[in-house]
Order: sequence, then C-alpha cells, then structure tokens
Amino acid sequence: MAAADVEMVRLVSVNAFAALEGDLPQTQPAYARHRIEHLMGTDPGGCWVAARGERVVGAAIALCREGVWGLSLLVVDPGEQGSGVGRALLERAAAHGDEARGRIVLSSPDPRALSAYLALGLTIHPAACAQGRPRGPAVSGAVREGHKGDADLIATVDRQVRGGAHGPDIEAMLRTGHRLLVLEDGGYVLVSDTAVSLLAARDDPCAAELLRAALAAAEGEIRVDWLTSAQGWAAQVCREAGLSLRLDWGALFSGGELGPMTPYLPSGAYL
Repeated sequence: MAAADVEMVRLVSVNAFAALEGDLPQTQPAYARHRIEHLMGTDPGGCWVAARGERVVGAAIALCREGVWGLSLLVVDPGEQGSGVGRALLERAAAHGDEARGRIVLSSPDPRALSAYLALGLTIHPAACAQGRPRGPAVSGAVREGHKGDADLIATVDRQVRGGAHGPDIEAMLRTGHRLLVLEDGGYVLVSDTAVSLLAARDDPCAAELLRAALAAAEGEIRVDWLTSAQGWAAQVCREAGLSLRLDWGALFSGGELGPMTPYLPSGAYL
C-alpha cells in the first residue's frame, strides 16, 4: 500500500460494506483516511492492496502490538468478490503476524468473511450490538476525563485484559476526536460522538462503571459494539440504559496467547 492508495482504499471500503446485508455503520471519511495513514506508518508490512491496472479493487491492513496481531481491515470491491483477491490479501496480512503469539479479528456477518477467519484456525465468538439514546444511566462520579498521564494505566490494563498494549493507537484515536474517560486504577474507555469505541478494565464492576459514564456523556444515539458472551456485564448496562440489542452484528475471532479478553470492548479499527 502506498500513500496514493489511501482514498481508493477508503472508497473500496465504502462500497464493500454498503453491499453487505444489514445496517452496518459507515466510517466518517476523515477518520477512515486517518486510520489507514496511521497504520501505514506503524505497520507498513501489514498494509496491502490488490489492483487491476490503476484501480484498487481490494485492501488488507494488519497491525502488531506487543505480540498481538490484529486485522484492522479486509475489503474487496463487490465486483471482485469470489475472484480470490480477498484470500490473497488475507494471506499477506496474516503473514505480518507470523511471529505474533496472539491474534484478533473482528468480522462482519458476511459468510465468506466468517469462513475465511475460521480457516486461520481462530475461535469464533458471535457478537451483539446495542444502540439507542441512553436513558439516564446512574453514575458514581468516580470516572474522570483522561489525560496523557494515564498512559501507564491504559497500557497496564491492556496487557492484563488483552495481552498487549495498544501503544500508538490510543493517541491515534484521540487525534480523531475520541474522548478518553478513566476510572482511577480501574480502567478506561474511549468514546466518539456515536459509539463506545474501546473499553478495558480490571474487573466487571469497573467496566460497568466506565460504560455507564460513557453512555451518560452521550448527547444523542450511541452504539456499543462487539458484545460477545464474555461481556455480559456490558449487555446488562446497555439494557438498563434502554438501548436496543441486535444479534446480526458479526463475530470476534481470537487465537493463540491473549489475555482473558474480558472485561473488554475492542476497537473496530485497532482491536
């Protein structure tokens, strides 16, 4: 992948997700471009495109952080699906994690994607999504605004729960307008205007308190993604806040040596 490919990769992503059944959200253009450029800078060996002449028809982006490999993006233009382009891209992105001890993929409900990630030898964890306008979640006031001094707490909790810290990806999310909320010695959550984007905590009560604070800060409808069976604490908080649950979201795939992956709500971009 080269710098000149960024906008074409974004457009292929828009077309690929628009072609899927269901109401999957589209990423804002500026955020999508920033994500691609950020990961090209940190993981050039994990960023690949497939092209027909001058036209990009598919892309894959993978990252590695402290021994944890994640697939940030795999998209193929609808007209090229079934041609083997996706398989070739996935092989190259997966090779970026050859030395990794753990792997994470977040998948759409597309049957081809689900099959491809199972073929990597990963375990599937079906996921729900919750969405709506929160109905006054009760908060204790212990959650505060985060700042740069919280970097050690964030990394420590990431390593405990996920098996590896996110490193530069936290700053990348903050640069795109995410708000950081922190529970002292308990964990953190990153939230955008429309979604809870990443949450990690030492235990379920801390995680629930962070999620309630994120929902209480919402000024309109908000979405909470990747509610696997391990995140029952999050499903209960969403139910209490009056959000609607749906089961057609997709699945989290994991394999190798990771943390317990709970209490944890992964980032769609940075896993």
